[in-house]
Amino acid sequence: MTATTEEGSEPDVDEVSRRAKRYFNRLWAGEAASAFGTRISHVALPLIAVVVLHAPAWQVGLLTAAEGFCYLGFGLHAGAWVDRWRRRPILIAASLLRCVLVALIPIAAALDLLSLGLLVAVAFGVSALTMFFDLALFAFVPLVLDRTQLNWGNARLNGTDSVAQVAGPTVASVLIGVLTAPYAMAVDAVTYLASALGALLVPVPEARRTAEPGTSRRPIRLDILEGLRFLKGEKLLLILAGVSASYNFFATGTTAVLVPHLVHEAGLGTTGVSIVFAVSGIGGVIGAALTGRLADRSPATALWAFPTACLFGGLLLPWGDGWVAGLLAGVGGTFTGMGIVVYNTTATSLRQSRTPPEMLGRLRSALRTTAWSGATLGALAGGALASAASPKLALVIGSIGGLLVFLAAGLTPLRTVTRADAEAARPS
Repeated sequence: MTATTEEGSEPDVDEVSRRAKRYFNRLWAGEAASAFGTRISHVALPLIAVVVLHAPAWQVGLLTAAEGFCYLGFGLHAGAWVDRWRRRPILIAASLLRCVLVALIPIAAALDLLSLGLLVAVAFGVSALTMFFDLALFAFVPLVLDRTQLNWGNARLNGTDSVAQVAGPTVASVLIGVLTAPYAMAVDAVTYLASALGALLVPVPEARRTAEPGTSRRPIRLDILEGLRFLKGEKLLLILAGVSASYNFFATGTTAVLVPHLVHEAGLGTTGVSIVFAVSGIGGVIGAALTGRLADRSPATALWAFPTACLFGGLLLPWGDGWVAGLLAGVGGTFTGMGIVVYNTTATSLRQSRTPPEMLGRLRSALRTTAWSGATLGALAGGALASAASPKLALVIGSIGGLLVFLAAGLTPLRTVTRADAEAARPS
């Protein structure tokens, strides 16, 4: 049914657009708060493990690997469940449950009950809930915004994450210095409340996913297979999945060895490394600002030409010593981040536009599972190569490999994708 005004006429298009953006901004504000909170946890959790609990490196690795293990373990099932449920309640419940889990850490610290087992349990629990939140958010945004607004909305979400990447560690350092790491986690818990409130204030009508008779009793594996068959039949989405997974293999391998290279080979201290990562994050902010204009003018430019050109800057990462190495790594990271944010934002909008609403969760979970597979293998390969040879060699291979992935993508329809392809009607 079409919404009407009190006089019975259809609402003005501009009015509908303004309302959609107003609702989205509420959702975005909550997500922005939790993005900064998440950066606090990324800094605080390893510090608690190392400084407070004196955990060895392999145990600290469990904390950072939690999200990848969740997607690889049951990501496809999570996507199928998200497609059976309404998305807004998932966003609210996931945020509230994450708040409770994160709050356990400062409470345990106050009661002198902190343990590595608790940290690992919280890390995996929060990662699993974040996975459900991410899948539901991907499926919910197209219900709030129309196709013409998706690039704008996704750019805001990605831009906020880039800002959090730049400013988050600084905010985390201040809070940890004032409150100590366990109690700084309480701030992250509060930001999840803001995330739940943001979703609660978006009154977008949503049909029950299980309204069709017998849907809830259908074996979940059939839903998963249906999603995989849809992805297989969408050539453009399949190409994007292959590009993303292949690039993640090289990019994650590069990330895994960048710090050892900067510290042990280039001679940078912790402050210098922090500056490199902060400067690199600026590229993501710039990329988010450019995405709308680039994608609206030419999707092929945003998906292929622009990121490919930016990845040539990534070739600067392995070179130099001392502050020169830091400068080159910062510049290279800035160009790389700028190109990849433009690519990711445009690809996300294209996937949302071309996918039926009832299939969005499964599509997202298949893509994320594929991406995490590439990332996990890349991290292992990068670490092994750095140990067997040198971090610099791993960086050289990783930066060249990532560029070659996008150069090869130029041989696919990605190089010539049009606005009509990007805005193709979603099947009903």
